[in-house]
Amino acid sequence: MLKDENILALKPEWVLVNDLRKVLLSRLSDDRLEYMTLDPASSVVISLLDGKKTVKELLDNIRYLFDFPDDGSAKSFLEQLLTNVNERDEKVAILNEPVSWAVRYNPLDFLVSPEEFEKGCRLTKPLSLLIFFSGWCQTNCIYCYSDLSNMRRLEHLSLMQWMPILDQAHDLNIRMIQLSGGDPLGRPDSIKFLVSLLERKFVFMVSTKCRISLEDANMLADAGFNEPINGIRRSFQVSIDSPDPQIADYMTRSTGYLGRATESILNLIEVGINPIVKAVLTPFNYQQAGDLIETFAELGVRSFRLANYGHSHYRHDNCLFLSDEMKTEASDQIKAIAFEHPDLIIEGDATKFEPSPQTLARRSEEKWKVRASCSAGRTNLGIAPDGKAILCEQMPFSIPYFVGDLTKQSILDVWNSTELLKFVYPPKEFFTDTPCSGCIDFQECVYDRGYCFREALFAFGRLHHPPPDCPRAPEVDYRLV
Repeated sequence: MLKDENILALKPEWVLVNDLRKVLLSRLSDDRLEYMTLDPASSVVISLLDGKKTVKELLDNIRYLFDFPDDGSAKSFLEQLLTNVNERDEKVAILNEPVSWAVRYNPLDFLVSPEEFEKGCRLTKPLSLLIFFSGWCQTNCIYCYSDLSNMRRLEHLSLMQWMPILDQAHDLNIRMIQLSGGDPLGRPDSIKFLVSLLERKFVFMVSTKCRISLEDANMLADAGFNEPINGIRRSFQVSIDSPDPQIADYMTRSTGYLGRATESILNLIEVGINPIVKAVLTPFNYQQAGDLIETFAELGVRSFRLANYGHSHYRHDNCLFLSDEMKTEASDQIKAIAFEHPDLIIEGDATKFEPSPQTLARRSEEKWKVRASCSAGRTNLGIAPDGKAILCEQMPFSIPYFVGDLTKQSILDVWNSTELLKFVYPPKEFFTDTPCSGCIDFQECVYDRGYCFREALFAFGRLHHPPPDCPRAPEVDYRLV
C-alpha cells in the first residue's frame, strides 16, 4: 500500500524509449535484450517518477491528466501500474526520501495517442546492434558455433568505414551493442574500435579469448570502460574452459592458452576492470568446474559464467554433449562453491541444472507456448564484418541470408527493407508442404512472436519450416543441449 509521503523512482537501468506508436520500458544491458510495452497512460506516469515527487504530488498529476474523480481512484490506478511494471523485476523503487540517481524525463517526449497505439513486438528501429567487427580469432575452439569459413571470406570494413555506422546508431539513440565474431579482439585495431564505442557511450560486453596486454587494458580503462552508464557497468569476459593447461589447450586448439588468458585476467584487474571468467562445459572439463572457479577466485575474479555445451551447426560433435548425470555433477560442484563463497557471482545454465520432468519434454506444448520471442529483425539487427546486414549470429554468412548493406543503406533503410521484412513476415505460401501451412496458430507463431528460422534451417534444411522444438514439427534427431 502506497503512502502519500513515499517517493517513486524509475531505476536508472530501465530507460524509456519512444517507438513512435508505443513507448518501451527497456533494460539497459550489456548482454541481453529485455523490454516491456507501456500503454499511453502508463508511459506518461512512468516518465514522472523522478525520485523527487511524493505519491501525493503524483496523484495530483494523475487526477489532472486523466480526469480521475478523486485520489482513491487515481491511487488504485497507480498501484495497479506498479504491480504490472514490477511483476518480474523491480523497475520502480518505492522510497521514503528523495534520491539523486533517478533519470529525469520530459513527459511530453512520451505522448502516444490511444488511437495510434500499437502493441506489436516489431519496433520502428532496432534496440540494439549485433556487430561482427572481426571474423578472426587467436584460437580454434572445438565447440565454435560461428560460420567462420564464410565470415573470413568477407572483405572486412576498415575502422574508418565503421564510424558512420556507429554515428548513425548513436543518432538513432541505439544504446546497446552486442559484439560477436570471430573474436571481437581478433584484429590489430580492435582496441581502437572498442574505444570508439566508449566515446559514443554505448553499453556493450566484450567476450574474448585474445590476449589482453597491459597496454590494451590501460587504453580501455583510460577511455572510460569502467564508467557506468545509467548505473550499468560494461562487462569484460575472458573465456577459460579449464584450469588444466592441457585441457585448456585442447578445447581451444591453441598451445599455451591458459597462460595467456591468465595474463589477460591479471592485466584487466590491474587497471580496475573486473573480468568475468566464462566456461563451456563438455565431457572433457565438466568435473573441473569447481576447480576453475576456485583457481581464478584466488586471483581476484569475482564473476563467473558457466554454460553447458549447446549444438553448434558449423563444428558440432555429439561427444561434446553432457549427459544429465554430468550436468548434475557439475551443477552440484558449482552450488557447493557458491555456498562456500557467497561473495562470488556465479551464473549460467550449468549452475542450476535439474532434469526436466517428462511432462516438460523438449517438444511439449507448454514449453512451446512460453518460448522466448525471436529478436531477429524485431528488436535487433546484425552487421557482418563487410557491412552486410544479417539477422542472427549463427546464420550462414552468405548471400541468401543477407538482408541489406550498411555501406550503401542507412540503418533505417535496411530495417524497413523488403529483404528484411520477408524474413520477419514470410508469406504463408513459403511454408507449403510443412505443418505450418495449415496451422491455426500461424499468425501468432510466425508473425507475432516469431519462430527460430535458424534451427529450422539447421534441422530441416529450409528456413520456412517449424523448428524442432515445435510440437507439430516432424520428429528429428536434432539435440540442442
